Amino acid sequence: MARHDSNDSMAHPYASTPPPLGKLVRMRALKATEMPAHPELGPQQSPRTCPPLLSFLAEALNESESFMTAFLPSSFKIKGRGRPSPPAHAKVDLLEREINGGETNSVHPTIPASRVAETWFVRRSIHENAAKEGTANWDEFDMGLRRDHSQHEMEYTPDVRDAHQVLSWDEMITEQAGDTGKQVGEWTDVQMSLMEMVHHIPPPLNDRVFCVLVITAKHVSGGKFLVVQIPADTTNMPRARYSPGKPGNPTQGMYTSVERGEIVEGMKGIKWEMGTASDAKGALPMFVQKLGTPGALVKDVGLFMDWCAKRRLGQA
Repeated sequence: MARHDSNDSMAHPYASTPPPLGKLVRMRALKATEMPAHPELGPQQSPRTCPPLLSFLAEALNESESFMTAFLPSSFKIKGRGRPSPPAHAKVDLLEREINGGETNSVHPTIPASRVAETWFVRRSIHENAAKEGTANWDEFDMGLRRDHSQHEMEYTPDVRDAHQVLSWDEMITEQAGDTGKQVGEWTDVQMSLMEMVHHIPPPLNDRVFCVLVITAKHVSGGKFLVVQIPADTTNMPRARYSPGKPGNPTQGMYTSVERGEIVEGMKGIKWEMGTASDAKGALPMFVQKLGTPGALVKDVGLFMDWCAKRRLGQA
């Protein structure tokens, strides 16, 4: 089940022209005025100028799906194949791509064309669709990665110290989607919340807090799901626990990510892909971050499988 297809399009990078990048899933923190209106933000927003909620969700989900299914296969380079992540049985492939300012200039013209705007790392693994040691079934993947995503991430990732919800748009999505069951286009059970995720970094460095809009959804076919995380600015938000500038708070970092699960091989396998660009900021040089990110991505596969195994035994 962990085999790798040598005919995979990602084995032949730059085989076709990548599609244009979207504007949301970028290394740029959205301000309150760029988020869908929320009653708790009050004077920080003008509902007349905020993006409509369902349109915003559709754009973020479609952009993320295109990034993983079109931009990724056409332009990422293989960085490593078949890396182990025990106790997971599946091996993990790693891919990398630097996106320069020229590529993002059409959606964010302030980024210099000559500068690397984002360094993306992607991991990909194919797992047996079974609730047993070393792997997980589709329901476990969907429950653990899509539903209550941020809370579960804190449970299976030892370095995540807090997952604090600042805002939720779930009730508004239900109201606006009507009888469609939180359906937006081809995506259903769509949810969105603003989270502050605190990651521990060993001393003498400070812990980091990453503020992100977390959008989760499953496809109407039931055979795939998406988890999208977009950087956000929580400055002066009433329920923010880690707003910038508060004494003693963790250092503000930034990341964006797309996580995608899909049933493959006639229901026998599950393809799990996760791509991210990040900057821990502070005194941690970017070249050091780039050295550490691939290993952390691979390790997360094993951490998730270990957590799933413990949940089956009632230990997590």
